[in-house]
Amino acid sequence: MSSFEKLFSPNAIAIIGASQDLTRISGQPIQALRNSGYKGPVYLVNPRYKELHGMACYPAAKTIGKPCDLALIAVPAPSVADAVRDCGAAGIPFAIILTAGFREAGEEGRKLEADLARACKETGVRAIGPNCQGALSTQSRMWCVFGSVSEETGLTPGAVSCAFQSGGFGYAVVNLAEAQGIGFRNVVSTGNETDITMPELLSAMLDDPGTDLAFGYMEGTPNARALLALGQKSLENGKPVLIWKGAQTEVGTKAAASHTANMTGNYDLYRAAFRQSGLIETQDVEEIVDFAKVAAPKRWPKGRAIGVLSISGGSGVVFADRAVKEGLTLPSFSPETFKALRAIIPAFGAADNPADTTAAVINQPELFTKTLDIVLADPGIDQLSLLLASLPGAGALKCAQAITAAAAKTDKPVQVVWSGRKAKSEEAWKLFVDAGIPFLPTPARGAKAAATLARFAEDRRRLTPRKAPAVKMPAGYSLPSGGQTLSEVESKAVLKAFGIPMTKEVLVPSGADMMAATKGLKGPFAVKIVSRDIAHKTEAGGVKLGMAAADLGKARDEVIANGRAYKAGAKIDGVLVSEMASGLEALIGVVNDESFGPTVAFGLGGILTEILKDVTFRVAPFDLATAHDMIAELRAAKMFDSVRGKPASDKDALAKVLVDVSIMAAALGDRLKEMDINPIFVGAKGQGVAAADALVVLK
Repeated sequence: MSSFEKLFSPNAIAIIGASQDLTRISGQPIQALRNSGYKGPVYLVNPRYKELHGMACYPAAKTIGKPCDLALIAVPAPSVADAVRDCGAAGIPFAIILTAGFREAGEEGRKLEADLARACKETGVRAIGPNCQGALSTQSRMWCVFGSVSEETGLTPGAVSCAFQSGGFGYAVVNLAEAQGIGFRNVVSTGNETDITMPELLSAMLDDPGTDLAFGYMEGTPNARALLALGQKSLENGKPVLIWKGAQTEVGTKAAASHTANMTGNYDLYRAAFRQSGLIETQDVEEIVDFAKVAAPKRWPKGRAIGVLSISGGSGVVFADRAVKEGLTLPSFSPETFKALRAIIPAFGAADNPADTTAAVINQPELFTKTLDIVLADPGIDQLSLLLASLPGAGALKCAQAITAAAAKTDKPVQVVWSGRKAKSEEAWKLFVDAGIPFLPTPARGAKAAATLARFAEDRRRLTPRKAPAVKMPAGYSLPSGGQTLSEVESKAVLKAFGIPMTKEVLVPSGADMMAATKGLKGPFAVKIVSRDIAHKTEAGGVKLGMAAADLGKARDEVIANGRAYKAGAKIDGVLVSEMASGLEALIGVVNDESFGPTVAFGLGGILTEILKDVTFRVAPFDLATAHDMIAELRAAKMFDSVRGKPASDKDALAKVLVDVSIMAAALGDRLKEMDINPIFVGAKGQGVAAADALVVLK
């Protein structure tokens, strides 16, 4: 695993804080390494003993005097940083820190963790944890863990590697998944992630030739932006990464703060980052198990069309319902396919997709084989699912023989949905396993897994060519200094510098000649107060819409009076007089998230934003294709299309503005706290867009 090779395949392991009691946290790894069959030397370190468990015991790691790649640290929290420095002096490159009592324990713990971070930086020792349950590798037999997993040294080897921020929960997931047939390779509990973070670790797992799929359970990460690069790497390598995001709700977020003390960003932003990068979000163990099975053959469907052959009509209906909800299509078979199937399937069956072959075809192996070949040859079908209900014994074996033979002749994914008992169908079960044919227990789970497979394959085709645009500040442009909320005029000046189109308007200072200042504008007009001290103009009565030219002076006086009444002492620069814009109202905003950095939000504008809460996000910067994805993701996306005589909106111009805003957000970086364009009017196709109001907050 490139830079992490010595972590998972260490030539020797030192246990710092080794206990004479093998039931303690600092003693269990000693027994686990013995039981797992780890072949390298294990050095015990504890200045209180000269010998433990029949092995020499060293006073410090630097006194070992022999090569060692990994240290397991289980000493009290105040001693951990010095233990890491000892590892640095001994030339040990990696440490797994089991000890708790750091930032999750309060102010004193935060100080200890800061010292630990300094020790890692000073020595170059890369550390897992602290406050973790350890790590293991079924390949190298490294079993540096405590708790119940220290006794699970017979864990089935496989091609799935995983990391999780909760050790107890994560190892429970591993146990449940293994019981359903998933084999594991490298498994890590990451804890507080003071040094090595979840995205970095999952990325390293993708470099491992023996890992085909990676999984992570995370509650949050300070550098969530790294997830984008992780997803890109996953798609390029053809190795899926599944993420189970905890702390999705306010209650969950509070639990995360007391559990691992990880900084947790807005869940909507995580979901957006997953969609933007091709990471696969999962919500339960069964989803991990099922996708791992269907992805194992490394066959990627060329589209979303799935063919279904079932011996149970009900199973076909349930499968079809779930498949469509998950984004798959079940197109009718081609006329040639339908005609060929109609000649085989009895009249009381169904020859179109999903096809009900009935038990009559299953009982005739040659007919079943022919049926499979016919459907797999249909150019309109991208993958095939076979629903065998709970078929037992000889019937199951005949089907397994036919299915494995047919699957060997195609590159299309082939899955089986089968709830037959293993005890009654040992031969069929073994045949499927040996041939690498995935089989899942229920139609709904089969449909969900097939849909996820299709989405991953589609993301590989769709997202890998995308490149973020170049980010740079406009020549000669600089922001006002200091943290402040800019006025609308100042805010729009920022947007104009990045090429974002505005309504035609003019600033009229207090006391200026209104008619002379606005003679180049066409009514009706919007009149808005301009003041850094009044961010919410409508609330302050600082906005008048639909004004005629003759009423502009009166409107100016009213909004200024309202502004002064709303906030005594507010500095008022005048009023902004704008031509009224028309079109569909949208909102574009930027939040500078503590984990993701600048992130663009998009939704319908005006009061619809609050009523519908129909908003989508992307991490800045991004390209035009991603901007079009944002528009299409809205539940109200059809409002931008031609509906009942209304012309289609200019989605191309809107997408370009989204990209320009993303470039602006990335260029301003840490200076930008937040930004709103609400509303931005989207004209009919070819008529462009115009920002009618804007607010920029600097920090």
